[in-house]
Amino acid sequence: MSGLMIETFREATLLQCGFLEKLLDLDIADVAAFSESMEQFLAPSPENKFVYGLAAGRSALALYSFLQLIQNHFDNVFPFTLEDPVQRHYRKGKNLGIAISGSGETPAVNKYIKDTIAHGGEIKLITANENGTAFRLVSDYEMGFALVIKARTKHATDKDMRSRLSPLGTEFELEVLAFLNALFKDIQSRLKGICEVSCPEYQSTIKDFEENARLIAKMGSEHLEHWLGRLLPRSGRYMIGGVGRSGLVARAFEMRFTHLNKISYWERDFNAPSYQIGDVYIPISGIGNTYEALQGATMALSKGADVMPITANRSSKLVSLMRRHGRTEDIVFIPVKPEYAGIFSGDTSTTTWLMSDYTKFRYPIFEINASIFTNSVVAVGAEFLGIVEAGMRRMHV
Repeated sequence: MSGLMIETFREATLLQCGFLEKLLDLDIADVAAFSESMEQFLAPSPENKFVYGLAAGRSALALYSFLQLIQNHFDNVFPFTLEDPVQRHYRKGKNLGIAISGSGETPAVNKYIKDTIAHGGEIKLITANENGTAFRLVSDYEMGFALVIKARTKHATDKDMRSRLSPLGTEFELEVLAFLNALFKDIQSRLKGICEVSCPEYQSTIKDFEENARLIAKMGSEHLEHWLGRLLPRSGRYMIGGVGRSGLVARAFEMRFTHLNKISYWERDFNAPSYQIGDVYIPISGIGNTYEALQGATMALSKGADVMPITANRSSKLVSLMRRHGRTEDIVFIPVKPEYAGIFSGDTSTTTWLMSDYTKFRYPIFEINASIFTNSVVAVGAEFLGIVEAGMRRMHV
């Protein structure tokens, strides 16, 4: 792996830091209006409410992270996705659709926007295209709210530097992920009765995300070069795993391996094959103690496959397992600011059937940084494999 590839990694990372910084330039009145309308819907009520995530692909995974926050914090607000048709759970006056579509032309998303409108439900849209069908549908609807985040999407045809460093909508997807997580802090503030038009919680959270992200560009070149050199030039299969919000990052990462013309699987796909020599398992786990990551790593190692974890915890059970097998050089530690280091420490085990309050309410600093790191790895992979964005687009569903 050449030094030029490390330079690509750093360029891609710094470009994404710029994407986060752009979120501070949004019209703060629009941000406040979006937050206020969410606060009104989420305000305590004895009745059950339903939130529909209307999105597809990696944009959906960015939205589902926000839906998990809602589900974790509100006992009587239930999120649904495109797999749950609007009609199935519709309750008049208790429904909110949140649509994400960079181009505004995703057929499935627009179909469910129309369904929500037909049933008289409230709907919010985040898009990059104010000339798209989705924007027109929502902005013309009296109970609709459309927010435009200007960003390059998968339908972009320009061939500037971003097409190499952030292909196929990476910019829009990352900005949606960071925006919604930061917005949630402002919503929480409003629910406590603190309603400031400048949205200080939103702005401080975006700045914090950016400061943490810039640490990725300072990762050690020698170890990073080793890790990338182990990951990319292989003919075996890629198995990507994770749970919770880290799992959403993992699924987005797995999609990109398909776009790079690699054979890849989400760890819990029904068609995921057994491990073989030459395969690689990439568990993404901030704390590094989740049952699935440990089980997957143990199984992969027993079959002779490589294991290349992405984590933030140097004292986890996963790191201990890798150390016993002499594989510590195959671990990537995602950096976080010193004030967050204590969050990612220790070897306390977790299970899928019991989620602690810590896990439910943890600040998503690892997930944002892991998203940026994996996006930069994809940029390196595209360059290393000689795949341009047009080729990735042909592999895109």
